[in-house]
Amino acid sequence: MLISSAEDVNAIVVRSSSGTIEIPELGVIVEPKCGEAFITTVEGVLKRVENVVNMLSKDGASKKQRANADAVLKQIEEIKSGKASMTLIIDDPTGNSAIIPDKAKIK
Repeated sequence: MLISSAEDVNAIVVRSSSGTIEIPELGVIVEPKCGEAFITTVEGVLKRVENVVNMLSKDGASKKQRANADAVLKQIEEIKSGKASMTLIIDDPTGNSAIIPDKAKIK
């Protein structure tokens, strides 16, 4: 799913315990962990990425690693505000993961 506006970050993300999430523009791949499924929004997925990037950029990170982390964090902020776009891909061999656009009417 292309995330290209501030409204798109409200889309629901359902990831089963076998689903892999990929965000090519950020170089992010979230591999499944045994038994870890979640339901969140695109913004929630981005928040998880932010937390990991912040953690990795603190402990023993080089200047280059901190600069890369800062660039990723800036890009995430631009995506959340609708100033930049990204592609959110879920690969799930079981078919139990989904991205449900906020624009969808659920009855």
